[in-house]
Amino acid sequence: MKKILLFAVCVLLNYASFSQIIYEEFNSDKLGESRRLKIQLPRNYDTNIDKKYPIVLVLDADYLFEPVAGNVDYFSYWEDMPESIVVGVMQGDLRYEDCSYDDNTFMPGEKGAQFFEFIGMELIPYIDKKYRTAKFIIGVGHDFTANFLNYYLFLRPRAYSELDLFLLFFEVALPCSHLFKKL
Repeated sequence: MKKILLFAVCVLLNYASFSQIIYEEFNSDKLGESRRLKIQLPRNYDTNIDKKYPIVLVLDADYLFEPVAGNVDYFSYWEDMPESIVVGVMQGDLRYEDCSYDDNTFMPGEKGAQFFEFIGMELIPYIDKKYRTAKFIIGVGHDFTANFLNYYLFLRPRAYSELDLFLLFFEVALPCSHLFKKL
């Protein structure tokens, strides 16, 4: 019985020491609907109150959030990348609508433009206000959503006009620690 109790206490302490995933419902005026977010804060976020953290924005968070958050946690633990706040936008069946583009201009069109503004003018300012963030954002998507992130290189929402913003995009969540060694 003592061994079981000791094991349970060790598991609970171990579980409590790791970063937790926060689920939030975000009501968007730009989209006219709410979106479910997954947010993972760094392990020492609560104790290191003076530190600011970059944002890792994950589209297709329904299936990409856990692998990306796991990689961020792993590489930051070994100091191969900075500790980061991972923010996932759950899109589900809306991923193609969210990332739609105009066939003539090849820029975000209708729902795609709304989603573009949702990220740049609502979501990122919300995360900046609620958490201690550095002005560095990494965008992660898969296939269609990874391509959509490229629009931030061409069209920056007004919310970004005063920021020194640098975005990196990955088609899949692969280890990328070598990129941070140069920063």
